[in-house]
Amino acid sequence: MGGNKSARSRRVTFNDVRKIALSMPDVIETKAYGMPAFKAGKKRFAGQPVPRPEVETNSLGVHMGFAERDRRMDSRPDVYYVTDHFAGYPAVLVRLSNVTRAELRELLGAAWRSAMEGASPAKKKRRSVSSLPRVGRRRGA
Repeated sequence: MGGNKSARSRRVTFNDVRKIALSMPDVIETKAYGMPAFKAGKKRFAGQPVPRPEVETNSLGVHMGFAERDRRMDSRPDVYYVTDHFAGYPAVLVRLSNVTRAELRELLGAAWRSAMEGASPAKKKRRSVSSLPRVGRRRGA
């Protein structure tokens, strides 16, 4: 019950995410799988995950590299998590009820910068890809 109470007097909501995301240059709100999402340029960088039993209510999905995701989950497991469904994607789920506005602003800013730098689409970076050399792989093989 320290000084952190005032920072969390009002829990972060998806409307806070929306305000922060839309304040960034070249960001639009769109839909992904029927859920609200945000794109910078043509790259999605954050969005509300599709409701699934294993996804906690009031969560946010944010695109980031696997190393950054692992670092964040290790340092703040109360805020960052993944489910089996999301494990193969370069993204993390964020418990909005446990994140501060300052941390959310930093997180969305990092995801926005990555999207604006033209990071490869998430599907090309999936961890579950076979260990075969790319040259030898063909679709449907």
